[in-house]
Order: sequence, then structure tokens, then C-alpha cells
Amino acid sequence: MFDIARDHAIGIYAALVALPMALLALELRRPRNVPGTVLGASVLMAMSGAIHLGLVWTHLDESITAALFVMNGLAYLVLSQLYTWRRWRLLSAGLITSTLLGYLAYIVLGLDTPDQVAVATKLLELTALGLVLVPLRGEAGSPHRTMRWTALGVAVPLLTVVTTAVVWIDDLARPDAQHVHAGAVLQETNDVPTAEQVAAAQKLSDETATAIAPYRDWHNAWAAGYRPGGSQAMPSTHWMNQRYVDAGYVMDPRHPQGLVYANSKHGPVLLGAMFQMQRLGQFGPDPGGPLTAWHQHQNICFTPFGLEFSLMTPTSTCPLGAIDISAPAMLHVWIVDNPGGKFAVDIHAKVVKQIDQG
Repeated sequence: MFDIARDHAIGIYAALVALPMALLALELRRPRNVPGTVLGASVLMAMSGAIHLGLVWTHLDESITAALFVMNGLAYLVLSQLYTWRRWRLLSAGLITSTLLGYLAYIVLGLDTPDQVAVATKLLELTALGLVLVPLRGEAGSPHRTMRWTALGVAVPLLTVVTTAVVWIDDLARPDAQHVHAGAVLQETNDVPTAEQVAAAQKLSDETATAIAPYRDWHNAWAAGYRPGGSQAMPSTHWMNQRYVDAGYVMDPRHPQGLVYANSKHGPVLLGAMFQMQRLGQFGPDPGGPLTAWHQHQNICFTPFGLEFSLMTPTSTCPLGAIDISAPAMLHVWIVDNPGGKFAVDIHAKVVKQIDQG
């Protein structure tokens, strides 16, 4: 669902290295009378610990975060090998739960933003927690058995729902500085635009605004071949010109593949244009660097009644009856004052609301 951040990819590599090493450690120790659920949790905890330690090197400029990664990673690695200890399950459950809640607090407070490596790690830790809580044979009649079944049946699902919901909501409500949200893969660019890129972005904006000015009257857009591509009941709608899509124009201000209109009580109000490539994974020219980076929408949920759910959950699931689609790379050029910028992935909701109320 998320494009992998380059500075977090090392966490995935660390987990892949830790997996065979954890399995080898089990083979060398040849533990007897240890349930498979315990051994599985041990391996997953070792992988989580490796991920946290791997991320230390890319967060050295964030001393507190780096220190937390070190402590958390070491705790996971040490506990992963103490599975024969009597209090292992209690301490493991406590460590995993505190890690999950600590991560949620971190992103709610704005100290970090959700990313695909973190989401994968949290799902891994939730799975480990479930394995840790599975009651063992020989615990029949024990109060611990009842408590563990209760935690497994209530606490783990609740923690899973809370974790994914907080990550999803935070990611949609507070996209990063380049206006990327869940499901949108951004074209890689330099971080800070050069003077030439700033000038090129302004040129593209001016040329596009001039070229689509006649389409402020939606009747002209209709006559040119543009048709609404979604429900008119939504705040805004993309109008697509199939002839321009088929022709394969590349970032041509005179032939944008799409126009975006606000569905106001006064009728369609032009918000901007949209350039779109023909194939998935193909990004267009980027004269403005980080200012004009193309984005590709992934994991969008459609129902027979239109766009009912805009994006999948972090666990990559669509509602029952909806289908998952991806769209080729696109670039928006907004001709209204959009807080996200002239080339932001989305139009800000308050802009459409103000137009509707005007």
C-alpha cells in the first residue's frame, strides 16, 4: 500500500537476514517440549528486533528515536532467545504491547509518520503477540489459561483494529511534506528544487492555466470530449477525455487527459487539470523536480455504485463487494489556491467547501 521509503528499507533487509539466523539458532539449540507457537513467536520477535536495530543508523540525527530503537531492538533479540524462561510469555506480551502503544503515541503526537516498513513491523508484532498468548498444554484449569484465551480473543483483535485505524487515519489526515498519502506512490526527485526547477514549474503552471481557461465553462469541456469519471455526489470529480488518453499526450497543457471540477451547488467549477501516463509504473517528465513529481494511485477501492471507499486499509483490504484498482501515474496542476501547492496530489477539502458555499 505504501511505497518503501529509502531510509527505512534497511529495516526490511535486517529482517530478512534475521529470519534464517533465528531459524538456525532454533536448530542448534534443538529445544524439546517447546510448543510451535512459542518458537514461532521467538522467530518473529527476533525479526522485529533486527528491524529496530537496522533503523538506528538512519535515525542517528534523532537521538531519542535512535535510543528507543536500540533499547527496543535489544529487548526483542534477548527475549526471543529466552523462550524457556518461566516468565518469558508475560514479559514478551508486555514488551510487544508497550511497543505497539508507544508507536501509536509517537505518530499521534506527530513525532513520526506512518510508513510501509512500520506497518509491516506492527503486523508482525501483532502476530507474535497472538502466538505468545496461545495457552499451552497442561494449563487446563489454570486461571492463566482463561486469561490468555480472553486476551487472545479480545485484546489482540482490539489492538489490531486500533493500530491499523490510527495509522490509516493519521496518514490520510496528515500527509507528509510532499503531500503523499496512503496509496499514492511519488516519483523520486531531489529534495530541494533548484532555481531552474522553480522557474520550470511556474512555466508549466502558467501554460496549463491559460490552456484550460475555456473549460471554466463546463459546456466547453463537454464539447471537447471530456466526460465525468465519477459520482457527481462527491465533492469533486475528474472529467476524462478518452481521445487524449488514447493519443498518449505527455504533459501537454493543450491536451490534458483530465480536468477536475468541484461539484458545487452552482454547478461544476474548474479546479485544475490532470496529466496522465498510459501505463502503470511509467512516470512522466519532471521539469520542476520535487515541485512537479508525478504520483501513482495504488489500492483504490471501487464498488458497483462508484468510488465508495477511496483507499484500502493499511492491511490491504477492501470492503466486501469492492474491487482493488491502480491508476497510471498522474500530475495535477491546480488553478485555484490550494494549501497543498499547485501540483499537490489532492485538492484540499476546504477549497471545495469554500467554492460550494460561495
